[in-house]
Amino acid sequence: MAEVFDTMAPRQIARGRTQPPTAALCLEATDTGASWEYGPGAPVATLAAPAESLLLLLWGRMPLDGGVFVWDGAEKAGRRILQGPFTP
Repeated sequence: MAEVFDTMAPRQIARGRTQPPTAALCLEATDTGASWEYGPGAPVATLAAPAESLLLLLWGRMPLDGGVFVWDGAEKAGRRILQGPFTP
């Protein structure tokens, strides 16, 4: 996840393929206990799922409505942050 947020997403923004986030989102891996924040400020929402599902989502290989994702907080704002693309 860190590689996507630290390297891939900024590159997509710099190349004009996506817009920078206007709020922060927290992603939590339910199977490892790890978490990542993306965007400025305190997270407006948290998205929880197994790490594999979160990675597949960020790489555009799993739909957000895949049934394994659990939201806490402002889901609508969180979905806007995830519109990406984050990766090439």
